[in-house]
Amino acid sequence: MVAVTGMAVFAALTVAVTSQPSLALDSQAFEAADDLRAPWLDTAARIVTKFGLIAIVGSAVLLAAVLLFRRRHAVRAAALVLGAALAWVSVWITKRVVDRPRPPNPLVHTSGASYPSAHAANSIGWLAIAIALTVVIPSRGPRIAAVTAGALLAVLVGLSRIYLRAHYASDVLAGEALAVAMYALAALVGVVRQGRRVSVTDGGTIPLPPTGAT
Repeated sequence: MVAVTGMAVFAALTVAVTSQPSLALDSQAFEAADDLRAPWLDTAARIVTKFGLIAIVGSAVLLAAVLLFRRRHAVRAAALVLGAALAWVSVWITKRVVDRPRPPNPLVHTSGASYPSAHAANSIGWLAIAIALTVVIPSRGPRIAAVTAGALLAVLVGLSRIYLRAHYASDVLAGEALAVAMYALAALVGVVRQGRRVSVTDGGTIPLPPTGAT
C-alpha cells in the first residue's frame, strides 16, 4: 500500500507538472518562504540541505547496511541498499524525461533539471535507515525516537530546498513520494524473498516418528 500510494502521488504530480506551466502550490510555497526569510534561517537551511547530498546519505545507507549484515539481518541490509539505488536511478531517469527548468534566483548553487528533487528523494534514506535499524534497537522508546528523527530530517531537507529556491514544492513532494515508493518496493522484495526462504526451510524438514512408533 505504501508503494502504491507513493507511486500514485508521484504520477499525479508528474501529470500536473507536465500539463501546466505553473502550479499554485509552488507559488504559494515560495511566498510562504519569503515571509519567513531571515539571515539565520538562510544559514540553517544551507546546513540542513547538505543532508540531502547523495554522498552523505549514500554513505550512511552503506554503513547501516554493513551493521545490519553483521547483526545477521542480510535481507534488511540488501533491501535498504536496493531501495536507495532504485530511488536514485528513478529520480535521474525522471529528470531527463521531464526536463523541468529550475526556479529563478536560487540561494544556492543548482544544476540540471528540477523535477523531481534528488535532495528530497535522497533524504528519505534517513527515514529508511531508521526503520531498518529498529531491528537492532532493543527498546521501544529509542526505536520511536529514531524513526521520528529520520522522518523529521527528511521533511527538513525537503523544506530547505523550497526555502532556498533550489526546487519547487512539487519537485520536493514528487522526489519524496518516488523515494518512498522505491524503498517500500525494495522492502516488499525483501519480505517475499525471506518468506520463500522460510518456506523452503520448513518444507524441506520432514519430522521423523519417534523410535518404536508404528
